[in-house]
Amino acid sequence: MDLIKQVQVLETALQRLILDWERFFSGDIRVPPHADRDRLQQRLRHLGEHPSTRRAEQFRLEQLQNRFMTYYQLWERQLKEREEGRLASGRMRRGAPAPMPSPNEALSRSVGDNGGESLFERYVSARQQAGDQVKLDQASFDRQIERQRQEIESKLGRKVQFEVVVEGKRVKLAARAKNGKGRES
Repeated sequence: MDLIKQVQVLETALQRLILDWERFFSGDIRVPPHADRDRLQQRLRHLGEHPSTRRAEQFRLEQLQNRFMTYYQLWERQLKEREEGRLASGRMRRGAPAPMPSPNEALSRSVGDNGGESLFERYVSARQQAGDQVKLDQASFDRQIERQRQEIESKLGRKVQFEVVVEGKRVKLAARAKNGKGRES
C-alpha cells in the first residue's frame, strides 16, 4: 500500500478515535480508548520512520502526526482534569476554572451537537469567552446564516451545515459539506 493510502486509512482511524474520546468524556463509554490511541500512535511512528521521496506525501503525513499529537495532549489534559475533579462526566463542576484550549485546537461543534444548544447560542458563547461583546439578535443571525447556506449549497450542489470554530481568540463560522446521510463529510 502506498503512503498516501496509508495516510488516508490513518486519517479515518483518527476520526474514529476522536469520536471515541468524545464519547468517553461525555459518559457514553466507561473506559478511555487508550489501546486504540496507542495503536494509532505506533502506526504513525512506523510510517514516519520510512520517509517518502514525494514531498507532498511526507507533508500530509506530518500534518496528520501533528494533529494526532494535539489531540493526544488535549485528551491527557482532560483526563487529568477529570481525575482532579474539575471535569466530571463531560461537564464542568461549578466553580471550576474552564480548561484552556491548546493553541492548535479548533473547537468546533456541528449544529445539534452541544446538548441541544443552537448555533447562535454557541456562537455568542464562544465570542463572549474570547472577550468580545456581541450585539447581535438571533433573528438577524438566523437570516444571515440561511442566506449564506443557500448561496453555498447552490455553488456546491450539496447540503452544508455551519460550525462554530475557535482558533486562538478568533471566533468564526465554517460551512461543512454533509454527505447524503446528514453527516459531515
